[in-house]
Amino acid sequence: MRKRTILVVCTALFLFAAEVAWAQAAPQSEAERAALLKAALEKKFSPQSMEVRLEGGPDAKGFVKKATVRAKGAVIDKLRVESLVMEASDLQFNPPEEWEKNLEVKSAGDTRSRGVILETDINAAMKESVKGDRKWKSIRMDLSPTQIKAVGVYETHFLFKLHLVVKLTGKLAASPDGKQIFIRDYRLNVSGLTMPQGLTEDVIEKVQPIIDFRESVFPVSVKKIVMDDTSISFVSDPPPAQ
Repeated sequence: MRKRTILVVCTALFLFAAEVAWAQAAPQSEAERAALLKAALEKKFSPQSMEVRLEGGPDAKGFVKKATVRAKGAVIDKLRVESLVMEASDLQFNPPEEWEKNLEVKSAGDTRSRGVILETDINAAMKESVKGDRKWKSIRMDLSPTQIKAVGVYETHFLFKLHLVVKLTGKLAASPDGKQIFIRDYRLNVSGLTMPQGLTEDVIEKVQPIIDFRESVFPVSVKKIVMDDTSISFVSDPPPAQ
């Protein structure tokens, strides 16, 4: 009986200590949780600079009534975004005590976004994407107000090794859910040769999508896309208020 009593007491003390440790680990104030959220966002986006403005939260369960994030040089889907504004309401994150290890958005209400992606950053990402690729030797994007052009050198084997110059031209458009930017209405040209089906699939797989915002921990929505000779600008509908 005495051994049983000692066991019950030890178990109770252990559970009490674990509860105290958990309480101490969890951020206790809204200011502490806001600082932790900003740090978690910076870890996810690896920006040059970032400003986070919060209204109503985060509470102890990770709910934020409204959040605005402004970032320069944020990285999404391995692509640097020159400037980015993201707004969202009724954000439910995972519990604050988990943010140091991993930040997740469980749900969100209205989301609005605006951003600019530079041609130089797209080409830097393309250069990284072909490293170690046995088929693609290089890929480069060329922007203009009316179209986007991708030019690549593709190695293939028929009777002997061939290096083909592959050109893809088209226009940019957002996916129906606003989470990706694609090249649509595209045309392919391969050194004047008939395009093999396998090569067509390789080209499309390599360049599509231009960016996948589903990889962003903070909700991003795109409706309108505008290009010039050096950049891609995108914005939601309606746009961010700030």
